[in-house]
Amino acid sequence: MKIRWKIFFLMFSVVLMIIFGLMVTNTIYLEKFYIKNKKEKLVELGHILIDPKYVIDFQNLEMHSNVAILIKKTDELYKLESEAVVPREEIEEIVTQLAKNEYVFKEMTLLDYRGKVLILFMPYMKDRYIEIITPLSFIQEGLEISTRYHLLIIMLALIIGSSMSFIFSKKMTDPILELKEITQRISLLDFNVKFEKESRDEIGELGYAINKMGGTLEKNIDEINKVNRKLMEEIENEKRLENLRKEFIASVSHELKTPIAIIQGYAQGLMENIAETEEDRNFYCEIIVEESLKMDSLVKELLLITQMESGYFKIQKEEVNLYQMIKDIIDKYITKDKKIKYIGDKDVFVYCDEKYIDRVLENLVVNALKYSTGDRDITIKVEDQQDKYRVIISNESENLSEDDLENIWTPFYRVDKARDRDGHGLGLAIVRGILEKHKSALGVYITEKNIINFWFELEKINGDLYKNNCDKYNDEYIEEI
Repeated sequence: MKIRWKIFFLMFSVVLMIIFGLMVTNTIYLEKFYIKNKKEKLVELGHILIDPKYVIDFQNLEMHSNVAILIKKTDELYKLESEAVVPREEIEEIVTQLAKNEYVFKEMTLLDYRGKVLILFMPYMKDRYIEIITPLSFIQEGLEISTRYHLLIIMLALIIGSSMSFIFSKKMTDPILELKEITQRISLLDFNVKFEKESRDEIGELGYAINKMGGTLEKNIDEINKVNRKLMEEIENEKRLENLRKEFIASVSHELKTPIAIIQGYAQGLMENIAETEEDRNFYCEIIVEESLKMDSLVKELLLITQMESGYFKIQKEEVNLYQMIKDIIDKYITKDKKIKYIGDKDVFVYCDEKYIDRVLENLVVNALKYSTGDRDITIKVEDQQDKYRVIISNESENLSEDDLENIWTPFYRVDKARDRDGHGLGLAIVRGILEKHKSALGVYITEKNIINFWFELEKINGDLYKNNCDKYNDEYIEEI
């Protein structure tokens, strides 16, 4: 059975018990209460009659008290026997009580119109007594009226009590049912529903506690989910790093295997005097030195990447004119077959580590020259981005696609799967490490006509620091070398 109906039946039972008690009291004790009350009033009236201090108006007193007052001789009591109203034994008892100066009550039925009456026999003077008679029919009539009135009150109380029991039980159980629904929603990890009834009783305190519990659970579950997501990301990252580590080791092994094999082969040839002439021996030595230099370059690049990943890589920023660095790179790598254009101002003052940014520019330009296809010139463009300068190095290449952009910064990744001998695939990884240490944004994107655009940003320095040493050119120009 639901708690609402339990509370309703409990309250309804209490109302029924109260109504039943009223009915029993009204049926059994009300008449006795009326008669007792009437006797007390008759005794009080009798004391007034025998008190010599009072002047009695019998007619007025009888009318207001609804009684008949008679003063009789004691011998007249025996007339009641002759009228067959009271047995002689009772008359003797009444006479005895009066002689002892005690009053006596008797209920009897008179033969006249008065019917059943209540008579008080009160001692008055010697051989005399006062007889106060009140009809019981008035009491019976009052009792009937009172009973009907109480029955009406009882019916009304039953209806009102039932209604109030239903309303009160509903009002009491509605918040409990709401709390039940909220806790069920919480058990399903739904924390959107809150207990909003304003109540200062225990139910209100319980609702506040459940709201607080739900908020705490929601917060803790969110934190657990965040930790789980972070943990999953870390696990995935660990897996990725493990795969990268394996690929890295395999790539390093492959990159070192070839020059070691060449050095070993040519050294073995020298030891076995395969090169008979001085010219052949010089050729063998040149190959060994060349491969040794390649190995040295690879090891240095690997050490640099290791320092970047381990956190031991340090930079020293200073004020640098980026234009002069770009010009030196262009002068170094210009060829008759490929021209390099610079687009931007001559006053490009940045805050960076000159040695490593020069390495970035060189790697990007060498990469552009190496993978450039078609007749389009390579361009180096510097854009003013308010507090930064953006450097964009562009070249035309049909070998790079959108799918390659995600992995292009990975060590040993090459667009050419054949792994040519011109590089190790570490150049762009070094570029990324240096720029990340500078906290510089970087990226690559492809525009129409297969134009590959590598870009990075450097912190800009106010040109006023150099106004005594540098000339200012505000207009953008194109320099072709």
